[in-house]
Amino acid sequence: MSNWTTLEDLYSLYYEEIFRYLLQRTRQKELAQDLAQDTFLKAFNGLASFKGKSSIKTWLYTIAHHTFINWYRRETKFSRYSLEETFSLEQKIYKNPEDVLARKTEQAQLLSAVYSLKEDFQTVLILREYQELSYDEIAEVTGWTLSKVKTNLHRAKIELRKYISKQEGDENEM
Repeated sequence: MSNWTTLEDLYSLYYEEIFRYLLQRTRQKELAQDLAQDTFLKAFNGLASFKGKSSIKTWLYTIAHHTFINWYRRETKFSRYSLEETFSLEQKIYKNPEDVLARKTEQAQLLSAVYSLKEDFQTVLILREYQELSYDEIAEVTGWTLSKVKTNLHRAKIELRKYISKQEGDENEM
């Protein structure tokens, strides 16, 4: 299984990862914390139903994904979380300030481009590129077939390239 023996171990091993995923989805720190807490509460209450057919990590991501989807469906207004605050979660080590600023600007532009895509494309890109889940894990989390995951990821990357190319073209015209 994994290297956890108690519920506290499970929580400490995966909370940060689940929180970051939910933060990327909601763009609201407090909401992501609430949804992460809900995720672990559901997981702890349903631990007896975990059959071990997938990894515990994939199972937690599935619960987090469904918790987010349920919140999203209930929510009528979708407010954006500041991109700068999203990247404030990075590890703090010394870097050249110009490089950091350039990288943060590129990351903000990339995330803005990701957020411009339709919801299914955002989901698959975030799970694959930011959370680094495998195709099989993404299929399990979303409930999609493996071919749908691959197709959506491929189409999402095409749409992302189009968006970025369009933005670069608009900047060159100025």
